[in-house]
Amino acid sequence: MPSPKLNLIVFCFGTLRRDALTTDLCRTPHFDAFAERAVVYDNAWGEGLPTVPFRRAVHTGMRSYPWRHHVGDRGSHPNILGWHAIPEHHTTLAEYLYQRGYATGLVTDVWHLFKATMNFVRGFVSWDFVRGQEGDTYTLAREALEEPSPYGGRRLGPAAYLYQTRDRRNDEDYFVARVLDRAAEWVEGMRGASPYFLWVDSFTPHEFWDPPTRFADAYRSGEGLQDHIVPQSLNRGSNRPEPDPRDIERTRALYRGYVTFADERFGRFMDRLERIGALRDTVVAVLSDHGTELWDQGQFGKSGARMHPYNTHINWMVRHPDVDRRHDAEALVQNQDVVPTLLQLLSVPHPPLDGVVVWPWAPERAPERDHVVVGWDVYASVRDRNWNLLLNTQDPSAPKRLFSLQQDPREERDVAAEHPEVVARQVSRLEALLGAPLPARFVHTPMRGFAATPGGLREVRRQRAQAGERWEGSNLV
Repeated sequence: MPSPKLNLIVFCFGTLRRDALTTDLCRTPHFDAFAERAVVYDNAWGEGLPTVPFRRAVHTGMRSYPWRHHVGDRGSHPNILGWHAIPEHHTTLAEYLYQRGYATGLVTDVWHLFKATMNFVRGFVSWDFVRGQEGDTYTLAREALEEPSPYGGRRLGPAAYLYQTRDRRNDEDYFVARVLDRAAEWVEGMRGASPYFLWVDSFTPHEFWDPPTRFADAYRSGEGLQDHIVPQSLNRGSNRPEPDPRDIERTRALYRGYVTFADERFGRFMDRLERIGALRDTVVAVLSDHGTELWDQGQFGKSGARMHPYNTHINWMVRHPDVDRRHDAEALVQNQDVVPTLLQLLSVPHPPLDGVVVWPWAPERAPERDHVVVGWDVYASVRDRNWNLLLNTQDPSAPKRLFSLQQDPREERDVAAEHPEVVARQVSRLEALLGAPLPARFVHTPMRGFAATPGGLREVRRQRAQAGERWEGSNLV
């Protein structure tokens, strides 16, 4: 029987593709070793995506999608459906555990969680925000607003990020290393103070794909290669030529190397826990929020219009002190199931949630799902074991695309015209969740406007310059 005094550590890695841990795409010996003594959810799918909607459901056990809650998001970035704070009437995992006497901690470099419009520190007695990741302009100077950036040598990418990392000297200075090292220090400092709950949220391997160079070189190196740490810079467009195949492979190598670097730092963390005996009474979960395209279908990056497995198939593994071998769970699960499942393992009661307990040996489990619905801005995916339907929920004229998972697991050939009955069934499943027929009408209405970011500031300046205004340095004259 699970003990109410078990500790809990949850890892979330941003943009970590499912197949990065299950195929030879990336070398991940430490994640692999973790999986050998864990329950591995092979059929785990994102629910509401991307970053913030995912975390809202994974922190509360309540669905983010459909976008039923209107929460003020002035100045938020990006301004898309579902990108807002946790609704006031939802309770977080940290709050449930704090109320049961757990010491709660958060260590993360995900700057979206700390924006002025967000409230993801609810329930955490302590939080450690590692500054400077992605667009977090922890320090700001003229150079951080310039394009192109004078920083980074042969690296190509936004100036603000490169300015934040200008003093980086070794592996320990990288964001994922700093997050996991500080998390390990937190656990070491909590020895003897059980029970505790620690949420470790690393943005890596999200863009910018910027690992220590040797990790990328292990996958693809060569003279004259450029490091496109913003992979979308290679995507085809009206002003962009067809990319050089060498650049494509090098950019894939940047991602693969970043995953392997994250794996190495995760291994260091687990070794530290093993040395101090922390794993004997601790449940450890590993998650990812979504994936990204690595030129699988001719481009890099992610979007709701491409909710294929490389974007929506997520990682979820749970190591329990009583589990001594790998157990593959095949049920269709989503991230709203994380909270009720972990609370079950800790014997912590909770009210009914949208998510359900999916622990294989739980005495009471809900019937297995026959499909999942994934939402991303105006787009939705309705997936079961045989089909995946992709559609724009607000544009009736947009084509619906259907893929046969048995005949086309890479989801490259649209067969909607051949199977109208399947399209109709998947649409009806979506409409049942929406509670109304398509086109969808959502409660959340993103507030449009510029976000408080260097990119937003550059856009304000551009528009004012077009209106005849002139800037010198940082001054409007």
